[in-house]
Amino acid sequence: MSVEVKNIAKKFGAFPALHNVSLKVESGELVALLGPSGSGKTTLLRIIGGLDYPDNSDGHVLFYGEDVTGVPAHKRRAGFAFQHYALFRHMNVFENIAFGLRVRPRSTRPKESEIRERVHKLLKLIQLETLGERFPAQLSGGQRQRVALARALAVEPKVLLLDEPFGALDAKVRKELRHWLRQLHEEIHVTTLFVTHDQEEALEVADRVAILREGNIEQIGTPAEIYDHPATPFVYDFLGNVNAFAGMVREGSVQIGENKFAAPEVAGETETAAVAFVRPHDIRVSREPHGAATLPARVKHFNAVGPVANLELERLDSGEHFTVQLSKEEFLQLQPLIDEHVYVELKNVKIFPEDYSI
Repeated sequence: MSVEVKNIAKKFGAFPALHNVSLKVESGELVALLGPSGSGKTTLLRIIGGLDYPDNSDGHVLFYGEDVTGVPAHKRRAGFAFQHYALFRHMNVFENIAFGLRVRPRSTRPKESEIRERVHKLLKLIQLETLGERFPAQLSGGQRQRVALARALAVEPKVLLLDEPFGALDAKVRKELRHWLRQLHEEIHVTTLFVTHDQEEALEVADRVAILREGNIEQIGTPAEIYDHPATPFVYDFLGNVNAFAGMVREGSVQIGENKFAAPEVAGETETAAVAFVRPHDIRVSREPHGAATLPARVKHFNAVGPVANLELERLDSGEHFTVQLSKEEFLQLQPLIDEHVYVELKNVKIFPEDYSI
């Protein structure tokens, strides 16, 4: 069951939530809608599910090629799971999962034996077979979220829509549940859209990630594609820490201060102002310069707790601060001192025109 949105626009008062957004999710695919607060993720999800409607007449939502733009939510067969579970406190786990089936019109309602069989299968699927008689208050947050997902799946949805489903949980439980969700999706293969502002979550769980910014899709691709080949500085910055160095592009290299660093992707470009983006783990630190392609810097601060060490350095030529990430082994070998002078080498430099902004 593929899902497609075409040219969707939406405003709330004077605020434009979506600007003519188009997106296609293939049948059985899990796509994450990733972006900061206010970027339009949840609005797009609600329009796909029929909880909101586009403002423009040429905006369309299609399920498997069928236009469902004007079809109300209860007729679209979309399953929803939200951040705050929305479980019925007076119903036990079994009845919460069965609810969507029991409230169907008599003509489409399954037999009681079929309902019970389906709920038992779902309890086994979410690994809560023995907890069917418990009430929501007797469950952990992670267990409640699994019940909410099972309830969404009980109605055999054409598409599953998840809005920050793990947002109310602590970090450890979130990590466990996103691993569980990935396994669940591999078993059931229901077309799924997953809203999150957690970059790690999106990159770990999704087949593809659509990054939204101010009501537009900034980039869409596999996790590897968008992380390794970000299309804009915003995507580069949003998917982890990044350092920005102002410089000049000249014949296949970028000059930062008095130093030149390789930038093969701009080999044919004429001299122009640019910004070089480098991730902290792509910076090498040493006590001696290695050729001309090194920047002199001063160690201002470091934190070596855990498997990696984070250093804050200050450029000697401009006074700008930037961050470096070393492995624990590299850090122990270097053993830097506060205010010590060091030299840095920039690797995997990504160049954007100077007028680009994050």
